[in-house]
Amino acid sequence: MPDLLAGSTVTGLDTPQTQYDDDQTDVAVAGIVFVAGSPAVGVVFTAPTTGRVRVDWHSRFQPSSANHLQVGFALRTGSVLGSGTLLQDGLNETCLEAPPVSGPSGRVQGGMFMILSGLVPGDTYNAVTCHRMVVGGTGTVFARSIGVSPCT
Repeated sequence: MPDLLAGSTVTGLDTPQTQYDDDQTDVAVAGIVFVAGSPAVGVVFTAPTTGRVRVDWHSRFQPSSANHLQVGFALRTGSVLGSGTLLQDGLNETCLEAPPVSGPSGRVQGGMFMILSGLVPGDTYNAVTCHRMVVGGTGTVFARSIGVSPCT
């Protein structure tokens, strides 16, 4: 992918608009597979000329049982949220994670970001927050947000 170097002429297609979504609906979490929950919190975006984007996500969440709860995002091709070829799912290594502590002391709030590269410039993708229990049990997600910005 071409880099946008100093002195380059930049057009609107080189740096598409940043996309953002959020929701504060309480969502019950159960199961060990990453799911989007309802309502889905996600964005549709166009890959910039560089093929690189920054994905930022945030959540406030808490396990109700003494097991880890994770919040991450899934990346797919296409313009339908939660649909298309799955390119990235959950990302254990970069998830937000609540410790295995139930009750008020287990509530966590945090944000994370990741730079993704290798996207096809001009193609459409969708990114949706997702969550799961690591080994089983239950929890609640209280708030989620996600944003995708072009990277030069």
